[in-house]
Amino acid sequence: MKIFLLTFFLLTLFSCASTNKELISHSGDIIFDQVKSCTGRGLISSVGNFSGNLTFSFMSQNDSSFCQFQDFLGRKVLLLWLTRDSIDAWNLIENKKYSHSSISEIIPVLSVLNPNHLIKFLWGEEIISKQMSVPRQEKIEIKLGKSNPNSSFVDKAIFIDNTNRQELSIKIESRIFNQNYLDLKKYWDIILS
Repeated sequence: MKIFLLTFFLLTLFSCASTNKELISHSGDIIFDQVKSCTGRGLISSVGNFSGNLTFSFMSQNDSSFCQFQDFLGRKVLLLWLTRDSIDAWNLIENKKYSHSSISEIIPVLSVLNPNHLIKFLWGEEIISKQMSVPRQEKIEIKLGKSNPNSSFVDKAIFIDNTNRQELSIKIESRIFNQNYLDLKKYWDIILS
């Protein structure tokens, strides 16, 4: 119960933190030298060993991101901490913690994506296939898309692992760029304590 209340408090705090300064130029482009963090919501769906849909909210600061996944009942089921070099997850339902290698065994497509690729996607940047190390024998397809063709931000990604017959689809439904600094490491440490 303590963890639930702490998580709820932190997410409420992050959701309420905003800035009144204009981050969009008159031409409609984001002024990135003023942006320090990004928050948003999305939907992830998978087909394969683990089939289903989860909604998620995320907070991202520079090279780290924190994601919270909810099931269809709104229960928090998974917390995910991404840094440039690692992925850590905490399954709240089973109270199990997973490292990057453990997650890659469950979802093999994550073995070719490094955590930085996922962070870039949360920020709306394209993931270039040259940046990934996909072995030739792996049959993995990555499809990126934009809901609005006039937008410069990617908000859809589909990862297809034909070898293991798995598909992972991520759709960012909202993304807000902020001037606020978020110390995500501090909050992750509080939640894990």
